[in-house]
Parts: sequence; C-alpha cells; structure tokens
Amino acid sequence: MALPPSDARWQRRATTTYLLLRLAQAATLIVYLVGSLLLTGGQFKQGQGPMWGEVLYFPLFSVPGWLMVGVSVLGVLLVTPVLVLARVSDAGRIGGAFAATGAAAAASFMFAAVLPAESAGELALRWTAAWTDGGVAIVLMVLSLVLSVRSDRARERAGLPKWTGMEDDDQH
Repeated sequence: MALPPSDARWQRRATTTYLLLRLAQAATLIVYLVGSLLLTGGQFKQGQGPMWGEVLYFPLFSVPGWLMVGVSVLGVLLVTPVLVLARVSDAGRIGGAFAATGAAAAASFMFAAVLPAESAGELALRWTAAWTDGGVAIVLMVLSLVLSVRSDRARERAGLPKWTGMEDDDQH
C-alpha cells in the first residue's frame, strides 16, 4: 500500500533531516577525537594526561548538556513520522536510519563519559541525551529487523530473490 504523495514527501524530508542531524552528531565526535589527537597531545578524556606536546589544553571543546538533550529531542521529533509512516518497502531506509542513530548514540555516550562536567546537572543532561539516543537506536533496530523479514517474505512471494540471501548467490 502506497502512502499519499504528501505523506511520502513528508516522510522523505523528515528522514533526510533526521539522517543529517544524526550524522552531524557522529561527525562531531570524529572532529573531537582527531582534534584531540593532534592538538591536545592525544588526551581525549579527563584524568588522562597528554601523551606528547600539546598545542591546546584539554578539552578541545565541550558539548553542553542542554545542546545534547536538544539534539536528542529534535531527533525524536524527526524520527516519529519516519516510524509511524514506515512500510515494508522502507526497510532499507529504516536500516540506514538505524546505522546513523547507532553512530549518534555512540557519540552521545562517548561525550557523556569523557567530557568534564561543570556540574552534576550538566552530567545528568549528557547521560539523558545518550540514553535517549540509545533508546531510539533500539527502536529503529527492532523495526529494521521486522521490516527486513517482511520485505524478504514479500519478495519471495513475488518470485524475487530475498535481500538477505543475495550474498549467497555470489559465492556459487
């Protein structure tokens, strides 16, 4: 069953915006790690001293807890229509959203664990964002698995090869 054009367009826009948001989170972690390697003498967490001469003091930059929670809440708002409007034909799109969300959740957990917090409230906000991102990743993982199985069954009924078995064909 196809979505009405307005719903399909809304879902594509929400998915694209969601993916950009989550990939920006992951890119922020990459910038932090590479920058810490090059500029803070390899020190990327509190309690660990620089391993070589530092150009800048640790931390290279800090991500405020309110910003992390704001991005997580925005992510939940953007992923909701993606989840609600998901169809069997969206299995690949949902799988991509899961991958981007997994990377974003890893970034959130990393920032919560390694960045120094100015207060207990700041730390609590970071962990709240990390667990929110992790929860969204779990929901997307489950939905991706369900849609993939349903997609394989639908392809099998239509006489098409299953997505999950395509690698097996290359080995023969």
